[in-house]
Amino acid sequence: MNLELRHLRYFVVLAEELNFARAARRLHMTQPPLSQQIMQLEDQMGTPLFIRGRRPLRLTDAGSELLVQSKRLLEHADNVVLSTKQAGRGERGNLTIAFITGSLPYLFPAIINRYTSKFPNVNLNLKELVSPFQRDALHTGSIDVGIMRPLQDEPNFETRILLKERMLVALPANHRYAQRQAIELEELAQEPFVSFDRKEANYFDVITTRIFGQIGSSPKIVQTASQMYTVLATVAAGMGLTFVPESAKALSFPGVIFREIAFATPIYAELALGWRRERVQPVLTNFINTALEVSEEMLPITK
Repeated sequence: MNLELRHLRYFVVLAEELNFARAARRLHMTQPPLSQQIMQLEDQMGTPLFIRGRRPLRLTDAGSELLVQSKRLLEHADNVVLSTKQAGRGERGNLTIAFITGSLPYLFPAIINRYTSKFPNVNLNLKELVSPFQRDALHTGSIDVGIMRPLQDEPNFETRILLKERMLVALPANHRYAQRQAIELEELAQEPFVSFDRKEANYFDVITTRIFGQIGSSPKIVQTASQMYTVLATVAAGMGLTFVPESAKALSFPGVIFREIAFATPIYAELALGWRRERVQPVLTNFINTALEVSEEMLPITK
């Protein structure tokens, strides 16, 4: 059976109008071709669909059943076409997004809120992963895009910087430098420091080394941790000081205060968007554009 959707569309219009002339006008065609199409459909079905010879037309029992099923089928067909077009435009699909704790105070919620408002039919799977684990997940394809610290030496990745933040020093609220507005680097050289784990959060470990390198010194590391919350909790416990990006202030961690550093040359922490170059699909392109759009709007706050 060579049943075409157009036959069903013609049939539904005629079943609604119960008049060949009115149905033909709705379909923008003349009456003879419409009559021919309906007869072909009846031949394919092997049964009459209309009771002719009286006005208005009446549906047979078979015609009534076909009307119900045709409407369902045509609605499904229309949805198939719509969904496919939406997917081609990146308006429908699935996207797995990784993020780091450092993106939570400002950027991450703003990006996700904007994206879901613009593309409500995209299913999001959100994962919190430290940057090195995001790199591995991008390699394996278990995530599509990550909000992370910039990655080095990854030729298959594309990255875009979303924001740059000043580095501050976080110290216990009862520390002797707590009343200062800014603290000299030389004054921090003998302080115990809580640093970020080199394997899971190497980015800030490198930044800490760079900061102390400005005065030809090295940090006195007494504890390490991989997550921002853990590092700040260790600072609150009085174990030491740490360097953090300015957005950490929004975490409002009890017992921790943040002060500026008197840099010779300011050092900034960067937050980036990263993805595999060969895995770009429309749904990902829309997310990238949305993230960059939000980042540009937040520049006065975050850079």
